[in-house]
Amino acid sequence: MQDSSRTFNSVKNISFGLISQVIQMVLGFITRTIFIKYLAVEYLGVNSLFTNIISMLSLAELGIGSAIIYSLYKPLAEKNEYEIAIILQFYKKVYVSIGSFIFFTGLLLIPFLDSIIPHKPASITEDIRLLYFIFLFNTASSYFFMYKGSLLEADQQSSITTKNTTAFLIIQNIVQIAILVLTKNFIFYLLVQLVCSLLSNYWLTRIVDKRYHFLSKHKKEKVNSSLKKLIISNTKATFYTKIGGALVNGTDNLIINYFVGLTILGKFSNYVMLTAIATNFLVIVFANVKSSIANVIVKEDKKSQGIIYDVINFSSFWFYGLGAVLMVVIMNDFITIWIGKSYILSLNVSIMIAVNFFMLGMQNAFWTFKSAYGFFEQGKYLVLLTAAINLLLSFCFGYYYGIFGVLLATAIARLVTNFWYDPYIVLKLGLQVNPKFYLFKFIKYSVLLLVSTAIIFFISQYLNFSLILNFIIKIILCLVITNGLIFLTYKNTNEFLKIKQLFSNAILVFTKKIT
Repeated sequence: MQDSSRTFNSVKNISFGLISQVIQMVLGFITRTIFIKYLAVEYLGVNSLFTNIISMLSLAELGIGSAIIYSLYKPLAEKNEYEIAIILQFYKKVYVSIGSFIFFTGLLLIPFLDSIIPHKPASITEDIRLLYFIFLFNTASSYFFMYKGSLLEADQQSSITTKNTTAFLIIQNIVQIAILVLTKNFIFYLLVQLVCSLLSNYWLTRIVDKRYHFLSKHKKEKVNSSLKKLIISNTKATFYTKIGGALVNGTDNLIINYFVGLTILGKFSNYVMLTAIATNFLVIVFANVKSSIANVIVKEDKKSQGIIYDVINFSSFWFYGLGAVLMVVIMNDFITIWIGKSYILSLNVSIMIAVNFFMLGMQNAFWTFKSAYGFFEQGKYLVLLTAAINLLLSFCFGYYYGIFGVLLATAIARLVTNFWYDPYIVLKLGLQVNPKFYLFKFIKYSVLLLVSTAIIFFISQYLNFSLILNFIIKIILCLVITNGLIFLTYKNTNEFLKIKQLFSNAILVFTKKIT
């Protein structure tokens, strides 16, 4: 009964998440296309640059979100309403403080914007400081609401958040498109995003209050010292992961802007958007089984945990590997068809984007299990080393090789640090198995993808049709050859057979629940 409930919640959350992502993808392409048509490419650069700056300010979050979600797993499983309520109250106080800190700290950066953008493009007529302020306020204000959404995530009810977010996103994109066409005003465009974000967060808060009515009964209660101590301890550990991740992922655009300027950064942002779409599709699948994994870890033995791990690791390889092959083969063709040849970057940029995408995807299983096990202390300093290596190599490689160099630096920094350490911790301490088997599997996975990509490129050089027809044929080649090699290589393995079984069971359980 417990297994079927976990399966149903996971399938439901994934289904709503995928539908939402399709809607967001379609709306995102339409809005971005109109954005490029009516506004200069430098606005895309400003958008990416300020997003990175704000993400750096969000370091103030300290990773407390992960620590508190982890602390909710047990009381939710035990239906301990009192403990759930006091954890949420503690979470609220912390996040209100964080939101305020981000806002006022962000204001201190305003006098330095001229140094960050020393040569403001003539195409940008608005005051840079005003644009930055809107970005800042939008991000800071979200912290006053997001704590209640975390309760839904921990309770395997993220489909509620998805439906709410999607509804307001549809409204936001429709209004933004109208604003661009009618006024070509970037400030109005940003204000629409701000208003819709505030309304979405407020409405989600009302939904949570109604669904978890017991929260209001314990508003004046305080979290006990032992639980508070545990949360603070886990938060301290996740802080290093948070700051390291931000320095690795959040500085690329700043460095790219420094070396090549807003125009190239604007073009690169289109590649980032395409990568984000692929990532978001896959994150939906894996994020929505995170709570189920935590449930398994709390209630099941190591053998059951190992089976789930094998399935997630193999699924990560399959989905992220296929995505990486598609990025290398068709990304530039897609950009050309979508917005024109003048917006494409060199093939080596697509290759490095795909490499980083695959590396992050392969770490997905380990991050999910590491968080579910509560291994916040292990490797907390290593991410700082990752960040230091990334920054040093990014400036060195970025100077000589531009965007390619910055992306190569990120891949190398990950490879020599947490890319091998996180698997070691999860396998050795959590699942208690020999980590060398993971290494052999990863090498085999990588070789298969390289062979697949080489075959596709070899065949593609003989395609002499129109750009669109070549594009379609390349997609078919990626799907058939990559999936075919994976099927032939792994069709008799335990992982593949288990995925087949879980997929069949999920359909059966979901069908019974809705009929």
